[in-house]
Amino acid sequence: MMLTSSLEGVRVIDFGQYMAGPMAAMLLGDHGADVIRIDPPGGPRWDTPANATWNRNKRSIVLSLKDESDKETARKLIRTADVVIENFRPGVMDRLGLGAEAMTAVDPRLIYCSLPGFGADDPRAGIRAWEGVLGAATGAYRPNKQGQPVYTVIPYSSIAGAFLGACAVAVALHARQRTGLGQRIEVPLFDATFNFIGARGLLVDGKPAPGSHHFPWNRQVLCKDGRWLTYGGNNKKSETFLRHIGLDKWRAAGLSEVDLLKKFDDLMRTRPAHEWEDLIAQIGSEGAICHTSAEWMCHPQARESRIVDEFDDPNLGRFIGPGICTRLSRTPGSVRRPRPNPDQHRSEILAELAAIDPKDAAPGPAVRETLRGALEGVRVVDLCIVLAGPTCGRTLAEFGADVIKIDSPHVATVLRHNDINRGK
Repeated sequence: MMLTSSLEGVRVIDFGQYMAGPMAAMLLGDHGADVIRIDPPGGPRWDTPANATWNRNKRSIVLSLKDESDKETARKLIRTADVVIENFRPGVMDRLGLGAEAMTAVDPRLIYCSLPGFGADDPRAGIRAWEGVLGAATGAYRPNKQGQPVYTVIPYSSIAGAFLGACAVAVALHARQRTGLGQRIEVPLFDATFNFIGARGLLVDGKPAPGSHHFPWNRQVLCKDGRWLTYGGNNKKSETFLRHIGLDKWRAAGLSEVDLLKKFDDLMRTRPAHEWEDLIAQIGSEGAICHTSAEWMCHPQARESRIVDEFDDPNLGRFIGPGICTRLSRTPGSVRRPRPNPDQHRSEILAELAAIDPKDAAPGPAVRETLRGALEGVRVVDLCIVLAGPTCGRTLAEFGADVIKIDSPHVATVLRHNDINRGK
């Protein structure tokens, strides 16, 4: 059967609130899954414009999980589903009679994905794990001069949990094709954060992992026009750039590293940022202007690549937001419908439930294979360098793939090697 999208025919029931749950379900919906969103009376728990993105490609029905009739409707919906996503605290769905153990017992093919703040086996499982709480628990902050913690505005924990949750659902669907069985997935946001921290949280013999290289030119510099530019001279071309601006002469004269960096900063203030960015690109080194979020939303690269695109929303009207960043050649993702108003699809969802014969929702065939890992038997050749690519290979290895890493004999030990290349 030819598919127009990779998750066509997969039904997801989305109980998620706030960020992680809705985002994970969005990623599945972007690639063709039929996502039915369950909202509480009054709509999403967090009324934010970001819901226009997180809840796109979904249908909506409002159910009160405190009402027995609505809970029964939720159970019936789960019986029709391939995937359930929820991000309540551990035990909440169990107390409602909608938990993973009960639902997978009824349908062994069900994939049940939980994204709690802290895992069920964590003593902090009952804590409301807001982003700041997770930032404090994981150390994802830096102290200011007074020693007070300064937190980033980027919700690392929720983003990490959403992406890992969507990945886990995808590989669980792959495994189900082979075994005939679903499974329970738990991705605590606390745990997921350490995938983002990576080697910076790695200890070797009880000490922080040493860096294999020292690049003093990796820095933010102020330019003539008052704009900031990040320079990341990590390759051989950085020497070409340093020669171009004359810094090699000062280095040959024996200036200390501190004085060289001051010279570097002074030289960067002699031209506007866009001239430096163009010159760095021509030389083949690495550097870019520090854009605000608002500037990036209108940047030609963002718009032409459709990383950022224009969409319609029933509340916001026409707006600019994140596009489809995962590009599949044969089954590309798409935004097929805007976010729904709460309960917008109630009648059609209930009509679909009424039309389903209970026999059609019965468990599938018996086990065909027994797997030790969801990607057991999948072989991956990892040709990647630096960070993003090797992390992708590592993630596939963690799910059971046989990953063969090919390195160059002409390159020294890879920075963060113990983190990004484990399991290969």
